[in-house]
Amino acid sequence: MSAGTLRKWLQSASKKTGTTAHPVPAATAALDGPASAWSPAQRLMALQQSYALDDMARAGWCREHGVFEHQLVQWHQEFCTPAVPASREASGAFRELQRQHDQLQRELRRKEKALAEVAALLVLQKNFQALLEGADT
Repeated sequence: MSAGTLRKWLQSASKKTGTTAHPVPAATAALDGPASAWSPAQRLMALQQSYALDDMARAGWCREHGVFEHQLVQWHQEFCTPAVPASREASGAFRELQRQHDQLQRELRRKEKALAEVAALLVLQKNFQALLEGADT
């Protein structure tokens, strides 16, 4: 039974009787709600609370907090393994950008050569026209 359920029961009982309910301890209140929606901090807290327990006590703790033991194992693995896939994706994206940069540099060099060739042809054409005009006079 989760702490949230107990808290709601206490609140509804206090409304009926007109008394104030005892507050739920903060450590228990932090682990309410479905375990699949827990934040990484809550998961870490759950791992810390259940780590030193033996199998029977851990099973009881899991029932109390609405967690399956395989979730604890999975969370432990997630916390212990480094985040390598993200860096691999980043390096792959970097390589792709580098490849595009190299391709654009090659294209720029090719176009600069073509522009220089056209400029040289234009100068030659003007010189040739100047020679023809000089020969006509």
